[in-house]
Amino acid sequence: MNGERLTLERKLVVTGIGGQGIIFVTKVLAQAAMARGERVMASENHGMSQRGGSVMSYVKIGGSEAPLIRRGTADTLVALDRVEAIRALPYLRLSGQVCVNSPDGLGSEFMPRLNEMGVQVHAFDADACAKELGASPVANLVLLGFAAARGALGLTIDELQTAVQTLGPAKAVGLNLKALEMGARRALAIHETL
Repeated sequence: MNGERLTLERKLVVTGIGGQGIIFVTKVLAQAAMARGERVMASENHGMSQRGGSVMSYVKIGGSEAPLIRRGTADTLVALDRVEAIRALPYLRLSGQVCVNSPDGLGSEFMPRLNEMGVQVHAFDADACAKELGASPVANLVLLGFAAARGALGLTIDELQTAVQTLGPAKAVGLNLKALEMGARRALAIHETL
């Protein structure tokens, strides 16, 4: 292949409510993939994105030029809110993955169908970790680090850390890096106990 890297398209949906940092997560994902030399398309569907309203973004790494992700085609759903995760489930493909900020998962009523579809659900209390860091707003990056360590993003922790450093702002970089690291450590700890 003469040194060319074959890239498969990866489709990520990020969802939550206004004020949770969905747009920043989208920027981090896009920056990490672009720094790796990937073609990236990202778009947001803000709706009522002021605090409390539904927010969804799409990130396509490699592949097509269309920015939106059709229902039933997303590889991974990263959800900062359990209710928004449930709303966005139709976007997942068979054998997709969900990384959700929820200590209780998505609820037992959804699991039979998700198991039937081969969907892996990784539930994690990112809010509690962010509180341990003394900064509730970084739950988004805690969850992102968790998702990366679970292999759900197709991006590494190192790539996400570099993206956070590039995007800044300088006064928040240290805390944002700690949040990514904490999420990754918790994912690895959970994996080791299985």
